[in-house]
Amino acid sequence: MTALSGRDARLIHDLAKAILTEPRPVHVWPLLMERLTTDLPVDLAVLIDVDWKSGTGHALTGKPDWLHKAPLDSLIDAHMRAHPLLRHYAHTADRTPLALDEMADDRWWKSEAYHAGKTAIGIDRQLVLPLSSRAGQVRGVIMSRGGHGFTDRDLEYAGLARSLLDTVSAHETVTLGIPRLGDPEEYGITSREMAVLALLNEGLTARAIAKKLHIAEKTVIKHKENLYRKLRVHDRVAVLNKSRALGLLPQNHPHGEG
Repeated sequence: MTALSGRDARLIHDLAKAILTEPRPVHVWPLLMERLTTDLPVDLAVLIDVDWKSGTGHALTGKPDWLHKAPLDSLIDAHMRAHPLLRHYAHTADRTPLALDEMADDRWWKSEAYHAGKTAIGIDRQLVLPLSSRAGQVRGVIMSRGGHGFTDRDLEYAGLARSLLDTVSAHETVTLGIPRLGDPEEYGITSREMAVLALLNEGLTARAIAKKLHIAEKTVIKHKENLYRKLRVHDRVAVLNKSRALGLLPQNHPHGEG
């Protein structure tokens, strides 16, 4: 496999920086879809969530903007089981980015599913960047381009981007589950710090939080230090108590805080 060039390394660096500096979590995924379309480049990128058992799926966001008017959910529901890569990820633990050309045979290129997608949104060659998900679920980014397939360089870039997107997904899962009345931004607390705070509230250690959020343990410790400084406290018990008082965390706490 060909090593990434200096330019590609800068693209990955800039992608990571964009993720870390975006203050509004709701804007991160559209930003990522736009960056993927320009960095690879591809004609379109769509974040999907598929439940294989029920045979349903949703397109959560995508670029370019005209995709929001396309019948993506109906395409996914009607043809997901025929898609070689979705079928592969639904039935294996493999989360390596793969190009459709590696998995598809003549049956795919002649199938109703392929022609329906090509007619509706112009899909041709595809690369899927799968994210961590539970068994029977496929969550990831489908990227498409016309005319030519994906190179080793594209696959290597996708592999590096995958780890960044997995981190975003893990933080999103935690932060969306936090019921709160207070506004973290009022205290300068970022969404990533809120994810750490919520997991501290569950009694997790720094090592366990790092594993859950796909980040380094030293990064968790840095987030904890930032939380203590911003809320003007000096330990874990105090930061949780003050967060509840401010409405950043629910009043009931599931674990002891010895």
